[in-house]
Amino acid sequence: MNVQSIALVTAVLFLVLFWLLKIFVEKKISSGQALFWLFPLIVAQILALFPFLIDRVSSLWGNLVPVSWITFVAMVLLVFYLLYLTVRLNGLARIVDLARNVAYLERRLRETEACCEKLAAKLARVE
Repeated sequence: MNVQSIALVTAVLFLVLFWLLKIFVEKKISSGQALFWLFPLIVAQILALFPFLIDRVSSLWGNLVPVSWITFVAMVLLVFYLLYLTVRLNGLARIVDLARNVAYLERRLRETEACCEKLAAKLARVE
């Protein structure tokens, strides 16, 4: 990889890293999500700055060309992120279910209070 390619990839990765930190500071993502994306960005930054590491790592995995194992690692990362989002979504579904239960119980409480007030008014008239 020539110096211009390394500079371009490094600049793009720094922009993504800056954007990630910006949205973390603005509280748009959680610290867990920021760490989840920070680790691959730093690894990609290191591999972009030192391209010979890509060849060394690909030789550890056998006959895979660097593009193949980078694609494989990206797919594994996305699968783990999808699993993480599934767990978070199930947690949100539980919260929605609890909110519905609270709303239902509040309505029942208001109906019961109204019924008690009517009965109290009837008793007051009878006496």
